[in-house]
Amino acid sequence: MKKVLLLMAMLTIGLASINAQDNLRASVGMNSSNFSITGFDSKIGFHAGVKAEVGLPQISEGVYLDMGALLTLKGAKIDGGSAASIKFNPYYLEIPVHIGYKYAVNENFAIFGNAGPYLAIGLFGKAKAEGDILDEYEFDDNSTNVFGDDAMKRFDFGLGLKAGVEFSQKYQISIGYDWGLVENIKDSGNKNRNLMISLSCFF
Repeated sequence: MKKVLLLMAMLTIGLASINAQDNLRASVGMNSSNFSITGFDSKIGFHAGVKAEVGLPQISEGVYLDMGALLTLKGAKIDGGSAASIKFNPYYLEIPVHIGYKYAVNENFAIFGNAGPYLAIGLFGKAKAEGDILDEYEFDDNSTNVFGDDAMKRFDFGLGLKAGVEFSQKYQISIGYDWGLVENIKDSGNKNRNLMISLSCFF
């Protein structure tokens, strides 16, 4: 955990060192994540961290680079009702790097969209099973580490798309979706999927 906090602190300092004319913001929100193969159900998670907008006027007015460092809970579940269910709860450090465009309708309202790749590193998490069948056989510990040689891979990479609105040049509400492009479990063909609703506030 200390290494995770240190890495988050280093990324935060790095983003904060961006030119003062660029916009640094805190971002929090809800995830609805799933796996790409059939048989899994979506589960609710969260994301929280910092992001920065770097204007790119040399390309065009309104174009910007959007990047960040987020702690995000993804995963999926198998819902077998009261008999048995399994939840995968992987926590990642996710680093999105998107190109966006923002259109100012007036001084207090703007719309924006951005897209690009993300890189994610698995930090920690559990896969937990529960239900009447397990209780019947009196298992003492129904959870195991979600990352490992015979479990989920720690590295994830994919593409993201986001759109939203900005108020008073300070607050943003957005919705986005991430498509994982690499297998999250070896030889499974399974990939991460994640729908995000975010609230951000500029510093």
